[in-house]
Amino acid sequence: MKQSVRSFAIGLFTAGLLLLGGIFFFGSPDSSVEDLAAEDLIDLVEQKGYYVLNKEEYIAASVGRDDSKTASSEITSEEGNEENGQDPSNEEDSSNNEGKEEDDTDDSDVESSSEEEEEEEEENTSYTLSIKEGMASSDISSVLEKNKIIKDAGNFNEYLIDNDYHLKVQIGEYELKTGMSQYEVAEAITK
Repeated sequence: MKQSVRSFAIGLFTAGLLLLGGIFFFGSPDSSVEDLAAEDLIDLVEQKGYYVLNKEEYIAASVGRDDSKTASSEITSEEGNEENGQDPSNEEDSSNNEGKEEDDTDDSDVESSSEEEEEEEEENTSYTLSIKEGMASSDISSVLEKNKIIKDAGNFNEYLIDNDYHLKVQIGEYELKTGMSQYEVAEAITK
């Protein structure tokens, strides 16, 4: 009996050594994901048919704005200019100058009266936000922006995510007013 147990143990040890040798010499590839640069990883992912978004594009997409298309068209036009030998920074400067010339021609009286009216409307705006089960923080941000409680849905959504409020949002109805800070709104919808 002792002899058969000893033979079995030697067989297991030999099989283990053979497997270890096979893995060591033939097993793992030389490069791993950690060794690749971010640009190489992006290329690999895009070759598989996926899209890679940066943080701003992701937030814009989650809020439902169309800023990402605008940014990608600007990048495409800059790449075209570089291929044609033009400097994209010169084009940006000329487009900025055109916008500045247009701004200079506006009447300051019209601007000040419209700004005063907007401020009066903002002071009086109040909204009852109804949060339902399954609403994402980006949906809440969009609703608040549409009802003029906050100015920028993307910024507010980013604030919620950065401060972990997006995990604490509670179902219910909340009375919110224009002029509340992001902190006040976030605290109101998480209680």
